[in-house]
Amino acid sequence: MNKRLFLNGLFALMCLMSGAVSAQSNNTFPDKPIRLIVAYAPGGATDIVARMLSQELTALMGQSVIVENRAGGGTLVGTDSIKRANPDGYSLLFGTNAFVITPLLHTTPTYDAVKDFAPVSLTTIQPLGLLVTPGLNIKTVEQLIDYAKKNPGKLNFASSGNGSAQHLAGESFRVAAGIDLVHVPYKGAGPALVDLLAGRVDMMFTSLVGNTDHIKEGRLTLAATTGAKRGTSTPEVPTVAQTLPGYEAYTWQGVIAPANTPPAVVNKLNDAIKKVALSPKFYEKLAAQGMEVQTSTPAEFKARLETDAAKYKELLQRTQTSIR
Repeated sequence: MNKRLFLNGLFALMCLMSGAVSAQSNNTFPDKPIRLIVAYAPGGATDIVARMLSQELTALMGQSVIVENRAGGGTLVGTDSIKRANPDGYSLLFGTNAFVITPLLHTTPTYDAVKDFAPVSLTTIQPLGLLVTPGLNIKTVEQLIDYAKKNPGKLNFASSGNGSAQHLAGESFRVAAGIDLVHVPYKGAGPALVDLLAGRVDMMFTSLVGNTDHIKEGRLTLAATTGAKRGTSTPEVPTVAQTLPGYEAYTWQGVIAPANTPPAVVNKLNDAIKKVALSPKFYEKLAAQGMEVQTSTPAEFKARLETDAAKYKELLQRTQTSIR
């Protein structure tokens, strides 16, 4: 009996200590720099937005939020580093749709997008732009499809990597248009864009963030956007759906922590991100480039991950994208 009372008392003490540590971590967090991992090379839309977010969070939270690029493995390198990180809120992933898609491409996935992580908040959502190298002299979706049908297998499209939202946008377009396109994957949108600007690849479905000057100055042609309706920042640009009814492609970005990160820390990060989203400078700068600032609760973000996993699994099967 005495042993049972001792064990019960010890258990109660441990619970009290755990609660005290959790409360203390919430009160003091953050008390050192935070790493925000981007699983892509520098220069792409995800990297650009992550750096904008990190600047605002640094000013708001009083600790440096440092963006660290860890490209490779179709986002696996950066994502796996967060899966293995201490669940203390000081190592975070700035993820995209590829966070959900990548495990679906592997017969033996290295992570589960829902079970192995703690979603913090969605930050943005956006349609993509269909960008074409000017050397092709193609300005519309109709011209693009006509050229591809007359030159089967000649056109290629770049993406930020196998399984990225850009990749699946291109695959969906290929199937919907009934054309032959060659996929050219890169280790991030930045390197892909360099080759698109140089004319080494023909086209790319990607964010308009960081690309508006290229479009205005004629270095790239914006043939269409991929939303259900025309974008508020590009009302003069038609949608792909006006030529291929039903076609849509969106991408999102959000902050994700390792599983078992204390809820108090997740909620504190969530509150900070929501405050950043209310910043006129942050909101207006992204809105001007076709990106909608959109936050969420951790539970809402988790529900989105679950919904996207089912949607992308069906899309991968429908487009016959190979699973490695």
